[in-house]
Amino acid sequence: MTIDALNRGAGFRADSIVFSLNGGEHTTSFKIEQYDSEYDEDSNITFQTATKGNGIPLVFLGDGYDAKDIANGDYFNDMKQSIEYFFDVEPYKTYRDYFDVYTAFAMSYESGIGTVNTLRNSKFNSFVGDGITRMSCNFDAALFYTIDNTTVSEAEMGELTVIVVPNTTAYDGVTSLYPNGAAVALCPKSEINYPFDARGLIQHEAGGHGFGKLADEYIYHAAWIQTCKCQCCEHVPALESMHSNGWGWNMSLTGKYKEVPWSHLINDNRFNDIVDIYEGGYFHSRGVFRSEYNSCMNNNVPYYSTWSRELIVRRIKQLAGEQFDYEDFVKNDSREWGQDFTRMTRSPQDFRIDAQVPKLNHGPIIMNRRPDRRFINK
Repeated sequence: MTIDALNRGAGFRADSIVFSLNGGEHTTSFKIEQYDSEYDEDSNITFQTATKGNGIPLVFLGDGYDAKDIANGDYFNDMKQSIEYFFDVEPYKTYRDYFDVYTAFAMSYESGIGTVNTLRNSKFNSFVGDGITRMSCNFDAALFYTIDNTTVSEAEMGELTVIVVPNTTAYDGVTSLYPNGAAVALCPKSEINYPFDARGLIQHEAGGHGFGKLADEYIYHAAWIQTCKCQCCEHVPALESMHSNGWGWNMSLTGKYKEVPWSHLINDNRFNDIVDIYEGGYFHSRGVFRSEYNSCMNNNVPYYSTWSRELIVRRIKQLAGEQFDYEDFVKNDSREWGQDFTRMTRSPQDFRIDAQVPKLNHGPIIMNRRPDRRFINK
C-alpha cells in the first residue's frame, strides 16, 4: 500500500491510497479528500430567536451534502435561502417573530440523493420518486437528528416542523404529518420556472402542509370525490382522516354557506369580495370546496387564501401560548403576495386555477404513529 498526498491549498487535501495484490502489478486506488470548514459536523446555528410567544421551533436540514458541500458554503447558503423562502409569504412574514429558527450541519458521505434506480449514501436516505414511487426520506431520522443536535427538546416535538432540503434540483416534494403535531417536509431545490420552483415547494410543502396542516387544493381530474374510484389520488376517507386530526380544514365536503368552516369570512364585508365557495380541490373537480379562486395550495403561487392565513395564525397563537383573537387577526392580516424570486412580472397563466400543475400524485403522508427511534435504521 502506498499513499500519494496532494495538497491543493488551505482547507483542502487529497490522498490516494493505492492497494496492490500481494505486492504484484494488480492495483486499485481509493481517494481520500479532507476539507476544512468553520462549521463542525452536526454543529448547529440559531438563525433567529423568537421575540414573541414561547418560541415555535422551525429547523432546516440539508440531505445529500458532503464535506465539500459544507466547506464551500453550499449547505449554509441553501439553508439560509430556504428560510427566506419560507417567511416571504403572509402570514409568516408578519408573524416571523414567533419562530425559533435553526439548522444543523448534517453531513452525508456522498453529494446528491438517490433515485429509484441509483443509490446515494445520504444522511436521511432521501430519494426522488418516478411519479409512481413517492419521494421519501427517513422522516423519523430527521426528527430525532434535530432533537439530538439542536436545542429543541423531545418534549417540543409536537410543535416541531423540520424542512429537509435534498441536494437535488428535481421537482418533487412530500410532507409527513405525525398525530402528535410534528412534521417533516421534503423540499428539493427545484429549478422549474415559477411557480413550481424551490420557493413554491417550500411554501406549499413546509408552510402549507408542514406547519399549516393544510390540504391540497389542486385538481387532477373531473370527478366527484364521493364516487371517484381511481387509484391515482386520495378521496373522501383521506380528507376525513385529516379533519379528524384537526387538519385540512381549508377544504370542505359541504358547499352550504352556513356550514363551510369559513362562513364567518363570507359574512364579513372586509373579506367577502374575495372569499366565497368554489367547487373543486383535493384532486377532484366536484363534491369538495375551497374558499378562494387560487392559492399556494393549488399551484404553489406565493399566496395563501384568507381562510388558510387564519388557520395558520390560529396555530401560531396556540403554539405561542397566546389566545387567538379574530379582530386582532383582521388588523394584522395582509393580502400581499410574496416574491416569486425568478422574475419581476407574471403571466396570466400563473394565476389560473386550471394552470397545469406538474403531477406528483400525492398529498401529505398521514402517519398513524408517533415518531419512533426504532424506525431510524429501517
